[in-house]
Amino acid sequence: MVLKLFRRLGVQSKVLAMVLLASLLSLLLTGLVSFSISSNVVATAVSNQLVALRNSRADALQEYYGFLRNHVLTMSEGFLVIDAIKDFRAAYPKLQNTTLSAEQQKKLVAYYTNIFLPKLRKNIEGEPALATYLPNTPADRYLGYHYTANNPNRIHPDLLTDPGDGSEYSAVHRKYSQRFRRLTEVFHYRDIYLVDIDSGDVIFSVGKEADMGSNLKTGIFADTALAKTFDEIRKSRDPNFVYISDFEHYKASYGEASFFIGSTVFDGDKFIGALIYQLNPDAIDRVMTDNKNWEQQGLGKTGESFLVGQDFKLRSSLRAFLENPDQYFKTLRSGGVSQEKIDWIKRANSPVLIQEVRTEGAKRSLAGQTGEMEEVDYRGKRVLKSYQPIRFGNLEWGLVSKMDKAEALQGVRRLRDALLLLGAILIPLLTLMSLALARSFIQPIQRLMGATKQIIAGDSAVQVKVDSADEFGELSSSFNSMAATLQQREESIRSQLQENDRLLLNILPARTAERLKQGEQSITEQYPSVSVLYADLEGFQDLSAELEPDQAIVVLNELIGAFDDAAERCGVEKLRSTGSNYLAVCGLSVPRIDDEKRTVELALAMLQVVERLSVKHGVRLSLDIGIHAGALAAGVVGSGKFYYDVWGETVTIARAIHISPKQNVIQVTEPVRRALDGLYSFEPLAPVEVKGEGVIPIWELTRLDPALVSAAVGGAA
Repeated sequence: MVLKLFRRLGVQSKVLAMVLLASLLSLLLTGLVSFSISSNVVATAVSNQLVALRNSRADALQEYYGFLRNHVLTMSEGFLVIDAIKDFRAAYPKLQNTTLSAEQQKKLVAYYTNIFLPKLRKNIEGEPALATYLPNTPADRYLGYHYTANNPNRIHPDLLTDPGDGSEYSAVHRKYSQRFRRLTEVFHYRDIYLVDIDSGDVIFSVGKEADMGSNLKTGIFADTALAKTFDEIRKSRDPNFVYISDFEHYKASYGEASFFIGSTVFDGDKFIGALIYQLNPDAIDRVMTDNKNWEQQGLGKTGESFLVGQDFKLRSSLRAFLENPDQYFKTLRSGGVSQEKIDWIKRANSPVLIQEVRTEGAKRSLAGQTGEMEEVDYRGKRVLKSYQPIRFGNLEWGLVSKMDKAEALQGVRRLRDALLLLGAILIPLLTLMSLALARSFIQPIQRLMGATKQIIAGDSAVQVKVDSADEFGELSSSFNSMAATLQQREESIRSQLQENDRLLLNILPARTAERLKQGEQSITEQYPSVSVLYADLEGFQDLSAELEPDQAIVVLNELIGAFDDAAERCGVEKLRSTGSNYLAVCGLSVPRIDDEKRTVELALAMLQVVERLSVKHGVRLSLDIGIHAGALAAGVVGSGKFYYDVWGETVTIARAIHISPKQNVIQVTEPVRRALDGLYSFEPLAPVEVKGEGVIPIWELTRLDPALVSAAVGGAA
């Protein structure tokens, strides 16, 4: 029915309908395919980016712990700490015989009542009692008055060094305090403690808070993380022992979140004390946020990395809290977080140890799993996540890197909007153009009828078949009569052109071949980012000596043909193969964002090809493969008899690093290893000296999972 109706239409209506239909279908299919491919590519790229960022934060955190460990060990072995503990151990016991005057005792109580307890109340749950926190030994009270209560806001710096009480302790304190205070300033420590290993007394503290002078075995703060750190140190006899505590709301520091790291201190063979550093969440935040440089890390406007403890509470601050606290609190409130907890975070000025994160990514990381996923976060927004467990000294935390899916795929949304806008513009234009085109067909009908004899004589290569009752029906017999004459000519010309194009594309990239056909004589191009594979087939010379020439060339042709098929599947261009050498480049004719990955996939496929053909022909062949990524130049060399060549340091390095003492080895340079870190495993090898380029570090690709290889080569075996 539709066909009959179409045949009854005039030429103008038919042309209008066909052009519009073809244009709209092309526009629709192109948009759908572009949107689908872009979505997959962007999602994969963001996932890989999050994996890389997660790994970088894990490395930075491990490096920070290594620094803390090395620093506390180094200081614990130095004369400053050893001499200070010895001197304070001698002076501190004498304070146990001191007493405070009634006025001094009153001032001490006033400090705890008016300053310490109000600050503490802001950061803990419940109501702290004065009797619980008042110093309970003469030495503790003495130090609490002279170093804290008598200088509560640290407005007199000189009193922090020497309160002027004339005691032997203060003389020792004057000798060491400024040097320890300088350590806290330079390395951003909250406090540094020296603890008598025998008595458990805190005999020195830089911060002069409520824990100075207290006993970590039986005193007020015996149930704190500081006391736990001291207890672990006390039980060790290892000079290299280091213990790090988890975060807690440390009451001596007004309930602010803190963690501690410490080590043993020996005077020769005598175990005399413990050196302990106190740190707050800011130290971890600086590592996890790279000093709040989220966008420089590639995390855009919503990406971040954070830590979660075994209690599912934060161990580092969230980006939303650090960037926009007001919006952060609104989000918590809309997410159902209690106002009491929100007020607590505000008072503490930190979500650490307060906000819980029980998302699936956090649960998996704390369960020891590593991976990527998509889920809804605490804000109710869909995010892309990468997670892993992280060991921080003796602690097991979870590390999560995430980014809003909306931001990650904003490029795809822009493409969608652009396609819709393009469609809205093109459809009216196509309608007008189709109408004008259809009308133009009416006028040349009479001229076409008069030109029929010229077409039969070969003046035109047009062949038209018309089956309709309209004006073109009158021309059908004329066009059909010339078909026999034109058919042979067209087929001959088409065949010749196809053969010429095929031969040209065998030796040149498509873009270069097109430029050559346009008449350009000197063709050179610069490629800023490609991956080069250079492979050498070991054992072929020996094989050639053992086989007849015809047999050897059959094996070589089969091998090179399999390599070529694998290169085409992987999207890598073969440049040439000479004897036992094979050179291929990815990203030359078609720019690739994953050229390193495609080139490694080709290398894996080539290894499978060599293994399969070695078994098939009963020979021993192996490959040495070198891969390097960088810039190169390419162009057409010669005139008349020309060939396509590439040159530059990228080719030189790939050729230079391929040689290995082992068989079937894939060796890569730093740019390739860095691009594929997290997708493959690499083992560092001895650097290779490349003439004109210096010494080049190289790595061997070591993770050759059969399932991964099979997927990479697309069934090359």
